Amino acid sequence: MDDAHGSGAGNRRMVIRRKLAAPDPEADTVRRDRLTQRIRSLVEHHRVVTVCASAGGGKTTAVAQALHGLDRPVAWLSLDGTERAPGRLLVYLEAAVEPHVPAAGQVASDALRDGIEFGEAAGLLAESLQGSELVLVCDNVERITVDEGSVDVLSALARYLPADVNLVLISRTGVPLEFGSIGGRSRVGELGEEDLAFDPDEAAAALRLTGHGDVDVQQVVDLTGGWVAGVLFEGWRTAGVADHRADALRDYLSANIFRTLSPTERTFLLHTSPLAEISVADAQALGRMDAARTMARLRSKRLPARWSRDGTRLTPHPQFREFLVDELARTEDPDRIRRLHRLHAELLVRQGALEEAVDALLRLGDTEGAWQQAAVALPDLVARMDFASAARWLDALDVSARKPTPEVGTVVLRVSFALEQCGRGNALLDRHGYDWLPGPDSPYFEEALLLAAWCQWHSGRLGEARALTERLPAGRAREVAENMLALADGGSPPFPAYAPAPSGTGDGLLMRIGYFRGRLQGMDRPARCEPWRSVLGAPWIIAGLRATGRLNEAMAMYEVRRESWQPPWLHAFDAVDLMIDLGRHDEAWAALERGRRLIADTGSRLYHVFGLLNEAKLCLRLDHDTEAADRALADALASGAADYAFSRELYQLWRGLSLLLRDRNAEARTELEACVASMRVGDRRLELATAAAYLAEAYWRLGEEEASDAAAELALAESAAQGSQHLLLTALTDVPAVAVREADASPTRMSRWHEITAALSGQDALRVVPRAPRLLLEEFGEPVLTLDGNQVQVRLSKSVELLSYLIGAGREVSRQELLDALFDSRNDAAGRSYLRQALHRLREVLPEALVPRQDGDRFSLASPDLVRGTTQTVLDALVEADHQDGEVRMGTLRDALARADRGPYLAPLPGLWVEQRRAEIGERVTGGRIEAAKLAFRLSRYREARRLVDQVLTTSPYREQAWQLAISLAHASGDDDSVLTLYQRYRVAMREFGVAPSAEMRRLVTQLRR
Repeated sequence: MDDAHGSGAGNRRMVIRRKLAAPDPEADTVRRDRLTQRIRSLVEHHRVVTVCASAGGGKTTAVAQALHGLDRPVAWLSLDGTERAPGRLLVYLEAAVEPHVPAAGQVASDALRDGIEFGEAAGLLAESLQGSELVLVCDNVERITVDEGSVDVLSALARYLPADVNLVLISRTGVPLEFGSIGGRSRVGELGEEDLAFDPDEAAAALRLTGHGDVDVQQVVDLTGGWVAGVLFEGWRTAGVADHRADALRDYLSANIFRTLSPTERTFLLHTSPLAEISVADAQALGRMDAARTMARLRSKRLPARWSRDGTRLTPHPQFREFLVDELARTEDPDRIRRLHRLHAELLVRQGALEEAVDALLRLGDTEGAWQQAAVALPDLVARMDFASAARWLDALDVSARKPTPEVGTVVLRVSFALEQCGRGNALLDRHGYDWLPGPDSPYFEEALLLAAWCQWHSGRLGEARALTERLPAGRAREVAENMLALADGGSPPFPAYAPAPSGTGDGLLMRIGYFRGRLQGMDRPARCEPWRSVLGAPWIIAGLRATGRLNEAMAMYEVRRESWQPPWLHAFDAVDLMIDLGRHDEAWAALERGRRLIADTGSRLYHVFGLLNEAKLCLRLDHDTEAADRALADALASGAADYAFSRELYQLWRGLSLLLRDRNAEARTELEACVASMRVGDRRLELATAAAYLAEAYWRLGEEEASDAAAELALAESAAQGSQHLLLTALTDVPAVAVREADASPTRMSRWHEITAALSGQDALRVVPRAPRLLLEEFGEPVLTLDGNQVQVRLSKSVELLSYLIGAGREVSRQELLDALFDSRNDAAGRSYLRQALHRLREVLPEALVPRQDGDRFSLASPDLVRGTTQTVLDALVEADHQDGEVRMGTLRDALARADRGPYLAPLPGLWVEQRRAEIGERVTGGRIEAAKLAFRLSRYREARRLVDQVLTTSPYREQAWQLAISLAHASGDDDSVLTLYQRYRVAMREFGVAPSAEMRRLVTQLRR
């Protein structure tokens, strides 16, 4: 770090380079030139460049070589994982760019102190680089991508970069940047594994440089796929230099690098291994008074490390540093190692790197020393929402045993809430009571009382939670607390509106309450990166998206967080519900088991109850196992399900379904009547449509037809009011006769019940595709094939047909089936040859991993998750739209139909199978247009509805629903003359098909003409 940067560098000794060191002169010239040209071209044409490949792929070296000599300033930040929190990452990025753009100093830090959220602070930092022509490189990005907040920071930085500034991200994994629009992706240029890999000529050149040019190069490349480190190690293994032991790299570093150094140089590197970046001053602080002289000697050695231009800073590559740390532990005296780490901790304290100092002191076992620094650092750590690190400190320092100050105690409560670990907060309250809680004059007063009440409420101490709530003054915190208590006592206090950003813990809690009360509007992904909602509220955003039928969005958000530290709700409840909805039996049970383990660590009585209720739901909906469901329900009741109104209602709901499945209808009616009544009184509407649908079935079986109709209408009305048609459809899947009866009783086939029965009878299951494809085939209109966003030209149209057929089949296909479909049943030599040519032409333009695979006479997609056709995207969207309502559904239908508007399926291609598939898809798209027109009519968007109906009647004049809708639109617009004109046109169209006008159409016209 440059001395000029001072304390603005944040709490870490960062790895920053003003200029890049010169590349290795022995590097292979052909590969270096190829990659340099490629990377410089990407930097020239794209504001953001991602270089993603596995470890040892040569990513960092390639970028360093490409940027060396570039007539632009370059800032380089190597991440080591300590930045896995958005606030900390922002500070490090700020420090990286400041030496080149002094105006950027403190921009992000000042913004964070002013309460500006992370994404906006990152945007301010990006905008401060205007006119600098800077290239900012972030290496080892994979170490922070598991943290959503850090990804949000990088996304905002990329989104707001000035036109003259570039961001280069080097990572072992993909970087999931969010641009907020499809167009934003065009700003990103990508260099991947295949770009970095050695081809045989380059591998041969590299192996010659290592003295092993006599090996079978093609065999090495085949075995390793061209992976740089793999080529070298496989070459050495083939030549007898290294074997297959797991520590081959360590042996190589030891024998070929470390042991070639003098004893003084080796000792110096070992004793400075605690440092990510070695400078003379820092090495001297660790007791190496010979630092200047030794580093001067090391400068001439070839080490896996980077040097600053002036030779004063040495940064070992991560693998080399890991080797040095291991070697220090293996060879040095424990007392000496301890003294080194003590000196390192003291250095960190002097530098103001308190967070790193706390971790260093904890590793030394110095809890008192660590506590002194942690007490200062904890509030900032939690303010940055780095809750995982804070929790680790709290546990290691046994903070609950220390008498809390109002500030530190509030930190404990915030961490408890953020990680859904009410047991952590309750331990503090049990040990020290309530006297330490902040008073009315403290800025923490309302937050601390609210979170303390939340901890007690979660553990079943409802009286204590009520007492704490009553100490809150009138205002938003009191309203949130009373809404929380109402979920237990059954009340229905007014629900406060979701607050605009910035918000705090109270608004994070309100999201959770709002979900159970069915306040789903406004719970979707916030437009801005607002931490308490977008980060900590993510599990409830996912739950809300799922409830409103936006399963693709819900699944995409879940996949990003699947392996993260996110609170138990995500894994114990969101994941189970999503897998149940998608019919993924094994994954649902796996999620439930994982959830049980996470719930056990929360200290929450309520989560334990909800876990059992979710188990009952899973048993009923996927396994139809009423005995197992009843056992889970009995356990839930014994654990306190009846103590909270909303858990009691869910117990009654699933108990009612279990009884229905066993035809114990009178008992089911009793449970479900109580459930519906309680939900309506308490204004808890999330599952009200579900309960009403089950109750309608119970009434019908008992002969109470009027009550059944009333319950069914309640279910439909609640579904429409809450926008939760997905939940209603899911319930009606359990009792489909309810929808069929109501549709039969409807006077017109335009009714909502007919729409619902059509959705229930659809043959296609809900599907989600959580990751973007690498290979996309545009199948509407003129076919277009794109690979990683770039168009690919295929020389044979049959190659496109082959690919489209395999995508549509979604399974392994025989050679005979392909010959029958693509070549008019020709099984002669010419047809087989043509099939081989079609496959060969795909191999010419696609990477091996994406070329269709042939195994004897069987063909399939090699990587089906990475290949997609737009036809399936549109069809999946139409199925998903059936589970949505209102504006959400309209948006999904619009997007799907816009893609289909490019033209018919594979428009220029002939062939019987293409024509059959084209007709099938055209029929589905036409049905989607009718559904969109009906929805637009219901939303009083008559112009849009008329445009959609006209499109349908132009291509499909036999669609009676379209004619009915056209006539209804004319009447709604006050054009009575057009009603008769349209009816006459309808009669002419039907006459052409030899069909008489339907009785329903005659009734409609007669009714409208009255």
